[in-house]
Parts: sequence; C-alpha cells; structure tokens
Amino acid sequence: MLPARLAVLFKGLTYLFRGVKEFLSDYPVGEIAYRALRGKESVYPFGLLSSYGSAVLGAGAFYKGTPRFKTLDTVVLMPPAFTPKRLEKAAELLREPIFMDVRTESEIGGFISSLPVAVGSMGSTHIASKTAIDIAKAAAKAGIVYAIGENVATVRGYAKRATRGHPAFKERLMAYLTNIDKRGGIIIQQSVEDAYDELWNRVYSDKDVEPYIEEGRIGFEIKIGQGAKPGLGGVIKIPREQVEKLRAKYKFDESELGKKFITRYSVPGTFTAEILAGTIRFMKTAYPRARIWIKLGPFRDALDVIRIADEEGASAVVIDGKEGGTGMAPTAAMKDLGYPTLVGLKIIRKARAEGRKISLLIAGRLYDGGHVVKSLALGASAVYMARPFLIAALARGSKGVENYIESLRVEIQMLTSALGKYDVADVGPEDVASLDRDVAEMLQIPYVYAP
Repeated sequence: MLPARLAVLFKGLTYLFRGVKEFLSDYPVGEIAYRALRGKESVYPFGLLSSYGSAVLGAGAFYKGTPRFKTLDTVVLMPPAFTPKRLEKAAELLREPIFMDVRTESEIGGFISSLPVAVGSMGSTHIASKTAIDIAKAAAKAGIVYAIGENVATVRGYAKRATRGHPAFKERLMAYLTNIDKRGGIIIQQSVEDAYDELWNRVYSDKDVEPYIEEGRIGFEIKIGQGAKPGLGGVIKIPREQVEKLRAKYKFDESELGKKFITRYSVPGTFTAEILAGTIRFMKTAYPRARIWIKLGPFRDALDVIRIADEEGASAVVIDGKEGGTGMAPTAAMKDLGYPTLVGLKIIRKARAEGRKISLLIAGRLYDGGHVVKSLALGASAVYMARPFLIAALARGSKGVENYIESLRVEIQMLTSALGKYDVADVGPEDVASLDRDVAEMLQIPYVYAP
C-alpha cells in the first residue's frame, strides 16, 4: 500500500511542479519581480548585470516568444535564368562578367556614396560616443554617408570636450571630413536643445567646415522621431557634476540627484504639416548649400511627411522601423509603439507608386547585404544602419568597421550579380517575392507558393 501511495504522491508533485513551471514560463513572473526590485529603473531594458553605457540595445521585445511581427526575412531574392543585362555587361567588358563588376555607387540624398548604405545618426550616449571616431574615420575612407545624432554638441561640447574621455562634436565632424575623398557626405542632426545653442548656425559659419560646405558635403537632418521610441525624446544618463551645466536646456529626474549618474531627458519636438513645410523652406533659405534630410520613426502619417518633403525640395527621408536600436528606450516603447521595418518599406513602395523621386532610406534591424538588396528592390534608395557599425567598432575599432563595410560590399555585389544585374540602381520589384502571403499582398510582390 505504501509504494502505491508514494507513486500517487510523486505523480501529484510532478503535476504541481509542471504547473509551477508553466506558470513561470507563460506568465512574466521575472519581469514583474524585476520591476519590484528596481522600480522605475526597470522601465529600461538593462537588467541587473548589464547597465547604461555598456549595453547595445534594440527591440528586445522581438525575441520574447515567437517574433511578434513579420520581418524582411520573409522576403527572398528571385534570380532569373535569362539575364539580358548580363549579356549587355559581357558585351561591354568583352568577357563574362563576375560579381566584382557590379557598380555599387549610389546617389543618396544629394551625396554620392560608394554603397547604398548610410551610417545612421547616433547621439551622445556613452557607447555611441566612445566608438564615434572609429566609425567616422572608417565611413569616410569607405566613401559612405555618415550622420551625427542629436545632443552631441550640447552634452559633449562643440569644439572642446565637456565630458572626460568623450570626443566633442567637432572631433566627430572633422574625423569624418578630413578623411573623405571623392565620395561621401555628413549629416548633422539637431534636437530642440541643440537648436537653443544654434548648432546648425555654428556648423554653417565654422571656418574649418566652410570648404566642405562649398563642396556640398554637409547636410542637416530634422529629427521627427526614431524607431525604438517614436513620439518620445532622447534619454541618456550623465554624470551628476554635469547636471548644473545643462539644467537650463534639459529635464532631469530630480529623485536621482544623489546618484553618480542622472537621467537626462530631451523633448521630442512638435510638428504639424505647416511647421515641417515652413522648416524646410527656412532651411533652404538659411543654409542653401546644405542638404536637408528628415528622420522619421514608424509613424502612421509617414507618407504625408514624404509628400511634404518631396514637394518642398528636401533631399531625403529616413523611415526607422520599430526594430530600430537606441542607447536608451523604454521596453514598453520598443514593444508597443510603431510598426515593423517591413511596413516602412510598404510606405516607400506607395511613395514610389505616386512618382516620388526623393531619396528614401529604410532603417531598423537591417545589417547584411541581403537586407540592402531587398530594400533597394522594394524602392528604398539606401539602408540606414547604426548598431552594426557600433558593434563592428567595439569588436575591432576602425579596422573592424572597415571590414564590416567591405563585407557588405561583397554581399551586395554577389546578390546583385546573381539577379543578372551589374548596377545596384537596376534592382527592382521583379527581383523579390515573399514566403508569406500577407507580406506578398502588402508589398504587391509575388507569393512564392502561389499556384
């Protein structure tokens, strides 16, 4: 009788433990416990071991369970058997062409870039600041467009370093400009707080920058939003000794004033159709030799922004999908705000269908040559990347970034050649299809499994 009772008890305990296990795995016990441990700090996805300044963050919500949304990986490239453009290239070269014959040079937002790729604007966060010079030098040498994000001059200093160990804004700027050759250009983003310091005016009147302005190598980027936290302003942590210097421009979490690092908030800025159109007109008058770019998050009215930008004569619009990275974004924002990068490409497709010729860039968890070529096929002028360059710099400094860019070049050339084309400008919607019926319908491309 005892063995039978023990067997029943053991079976019951098995079900009990299984129930506990299912509860722990199916319900966010850890997340709730972490909130109880850390309070408002748990709004940001750092964890107990990783912390601000040491983490490369992005839409971590993507990995919770199965992906919550569809990505560009549901799109595939479709090489043809018949390749008339390969025949044209063979006649031009008097030999059979290979992938290294593919031309990758592209016009992006008023600049000539060696690749249809731009280094996305990274701001004043610790990790972006520490890698900025390596990325700037490598991007310049490679001849690709490079952007400097918001709040760098205001937080890190314009020409002189305001924080120990972090390059000032002008160090980033000149690290790029003094290393460029025939291709490339630099985009400078300005936040509301940067505008208080008249950042664009300072750059445009800087004697050291004047020769590059004259060459047409300078652009200014209006930031309306970003992928990881659309509708929210920039957030970083700064040393407490810097708070008093910046208190007039930024909001701070007063409850943290006794801590070593204090959370600093910048405002998102306010736009209407009229304000945006007026801003572009003002910039064309005030900075006639500068390119005008616009950076968007995954906004529902992105197509309206593209229309205004195109009609007012801006040079480029970037759409950053919700997979976009950031130095510091609330988990709830990454999880619940905005739409996936793939939907940004749908909007670009619509803009192209309307005949919009403005440069349109796509961003958000895109990091290899396949992502670039598929984005081009769907109407993007280029891909706007940030985290990949940051990670490459962390891995091996400037040389790591150079190696990463070269790997992109080879993949872009190989895939374009496989499509029977020898100029990235020739890649088009006929070169893609989708493994997902809904994605195929959304993008108006073939569904691979259709009868």
